[in-house]
Amino acid sequence: MNELILIKLGGSLITDKSKPYTPRRQVIFRLAKEIKSALKTYKGKVILVNGSGSFGHSAAAKYKTQAGIINKNSIKGFPLVADAAVQINRIVITEFFKLGLPVVSFSPLSFITSSGRKLDKVFSDPIKKALDLGLIPVIYGDVIMDEKSGFCIYSGEKSISILADKFKEDYTKIRIIFCGDTDGVLDRDGNTVEMIDRKVFNKLMQNIKGSSATDVTGGMLHKVEESLILANRGIKSLIVNGKKEKELQKAISGKNYKGTLIK
Repeated sequence: MNELILIKLGGSLITDKSKPYTPRRQVIFRLAKEIKSALKTYKGKVILVNGSGSFGHSAAAKYKTQAGIINKNSIKGFPLVADAAVQINRIVITEFFKLGLPVVSFSPLSFITSSGRKLDKVFSDPIKKALDLGLIPVIYGDVIMDEKSGFCIYSGEKSISILADKFKEDYTKIRIIFCGDTDGVLDRDGNTVEMIDRKVFNKLMQNIKGSSATDVTGGMLHKVEESLILANRGIKSLIVNGKKEKELQKAISGKNYKGTLIK
C-alpha cells in the first residue's frame, strides 16, 4: 500500500497543559498501543508528530521565543525551549519503545529553516529514507533558525504541512490525523462539525477557539487553517478525540470514528 499517514499527537492530549512539564504517560502508552494494533491491518507508512504541550509552550511563553530575538533574554530562552521540546519527545519515544515500535526522532531544528517565519529550506531526505526502511519518524513542535528574526517556533502542524507537501509525489495517497482532546471541531453549542471546507470555515471562524491553556502556536484554529492549506493540495485531514479509547485506531482504519473531516 503506497499510502502515508501523518499523525499528530496533540500537546493538550499527551501533557497536562495547566501544569508545566507534566506528561500523561498512560495516555501516550495507550495511543502507542492503538497505533500498533492499527498497523496489523494498515500496511502504509506512518509519520508521528508530537506537540510540546506543557513543556515547550511553557518555556516559550516565558521567553517569548516565538518572536525571535527581541531582548537580552532571548538567547537564554532559545536552548531552554529547544530542550523542553526534546524532553517531551523523548518521553513519547520511550513509551512507544515499550511496545517495540521502531520510532526514531527527527528535530525540525535540524532539517527546516525559515525566513520571516515562512519556510525557507527543508532537508527531508533522511526522513524519506527512514520511511523506506520501515521506521516510524517522530517529529515534534520545535524552535528553528530564522533568517530574519534569528529563530522562531515551528508547530507540529507546520511540520506536517511541509512534509505532506514534500512527499505528495512519493505516495498515491496521504492522510492527516490530528489527535486532540475534543471530538473534532465543535460549534458554539458544543456539537461536532463533521465536515469543514473553506466555505464552512468562513462561517465558523469566529467560534473556533485557540487553546484554553498556554499555547504559543494557536490551538484548534491553527490546526484548521493548516488543514485547509493541505486541502487545497488534495490532502484531507481528520481531527479526532484521543482521550477516547480506540478513536485513533478507528481513524487510522477510516471506519466508525467521530470527528471533523477537513477537505
